Amino acid sequence: MMKKDFAEERRAKLLKYINSRNRADVMELAEFAQVTEATIRRDLILMENEKLIYRTHGGALQREQRALWQATTLQERVSLFEDEKDRIGQFAAQLIRDGESIMMDGGSTTLAVARHMYVHQRLLVITNTSTIGELLVGNKNNQVILTGGELIAGTNSVIGPSAETAIRQYRTDKAIIGVSGLLLEEGFFSAIPQEAEIKRLMIQNSRETIVVSDSSKIGTSALCFICDFSSVNKLITDKNISKTARESLEQSGIEVFCV
Repeated sequence: MMKKDFAEERRAKLLKYINSRNRADVMELAEFAQVTEATIRRDLILMENEKLIYRTHGGALQREQRALWQATTLQERVSLFEDEKDRIGQFAAQLIRDGESIMMDGGSTTLAVARHMYVHQRLLVITNTSTIGELLVGNKNNQVILTGGELIAGTNSVIGPSAETAIRQYRTDKAIIGVSGLLLEEGFFSAIPQEAEIKRLMIQNSRETIVVSDSSKIGTSALCFICDFSSVNKLITDKNISKTARESLEQSGIEVFCV
């Protein structure tokens, strides 16, 4: 019992240390707590499972509790769950065939998909983010259409009536969508109302919808409802999804891939 209490006390001190600095690496934390790096890694796994911190490659980030209407910046999101997002991106890109038309909204996970899509040929990609557009247009065999609209600082996404009007014009083979949250009894959520509308339009105007999301989003909500499960064909997530969540989603008719 004393050993357990000591471990919990150590993790409480680690959490305070990480929060005071926003981030810390494993070596730094091991020196601070006077334990091995292996012990720190185990602590960080437990702390992440309790949603106290975000683990990164080699360390941890403060897990700031944001309001439901707040969105993180793209730069912040890219640094979270990098390995998981890369695997999700690689798998999602394998579901795309040369010559297809794709709608993609902005986000760190959809950006990971775009990185792996680069090698595809004769793609037509419609996106509301300059980040994905600039990446994919580097392959001259692909065509990229950027929507107009208001550019949002921090997310590099374009929203508003102009973007919505542009998306309404097109019909594509697939929509690849990122989300801010997923509630098993309700559906998918976004933090920003205008981004939720962009996602809905992309889903409505595509024959197949693929949601890409790391498992930390499952069980969390955000301000704006996007759609229920009947509008989504596939979910690609990481292996940390619970068995209960996976079974619930599959019963709702979604094909779930854990990578």
